[in-house]
Amino acid sequence: MSLSRQQTTLIGIFALFMGPVILVILMRSSWWQYQPAGSKNLGQLIQPPVHLSLQLPEETDGKWLILYALETSCDRKCVENVTSLRQIHRAAGRHRDQLAIVLLGKNSTEPALRSMLESIYPEFQIIADSTATARPSLETVNADVVDRSNESNSFHTYILDPMRNVILAYGAHSNPNDIHKDLGRLLKWSDQENR
Repeated sequence: MSLSRQQTTLIGIFALFMGPVILVILMRSSWWQYQPAGSKNLGQLIQPPVHLSLQLPEETDGKWLILYALETSCDRKCVENVTSLRQIHRAAGRHRDQLAIVLLGKNSTEPALRSMLESIYPEFQIIADSTATARPSLETVNADVVDRSNESNSFHTYILDPMRNVILAYGAHSNPNDIHKDLGRLLKWSDQENR
């Protein structure tokens, strides 16, 4: 027994309209248990985010921040990391105005070190943790991530949202492309939220 053309059309229309309804019913039922495979972030997610009390220049207000914690000196690896941050800022394209790179020194930044960092990229915001409030918060972030991930990693680079919450952390040997990709997703998401 074959179906006539009208019957086939009627079944097609029914499937077109009732298919999504049936799919929604199945997805909301206990039969379908969808769990996302995991987050897409490449850095260590800080959950819950940690607020960072830090006196920053006015030009960083309302911007996403990449914060790099400097040691007292800047060795070859530090110079590579800082140079990578310059490239990330340049590669941000149209989002560049929504992003600032902050280099956080310990108590004060040596004039020679400051001069060397400014020669790498004049747009760096180089500040000192003179009140010693930011470093303990970053150490708390590091300890929490190490406890949760069972990794002994030292984090030097952080992404902060415009409200100064640390949301992602990256180890000293992280791939700069990971930071760039995570930041790109965050800035794209931020654009969509602001529309």
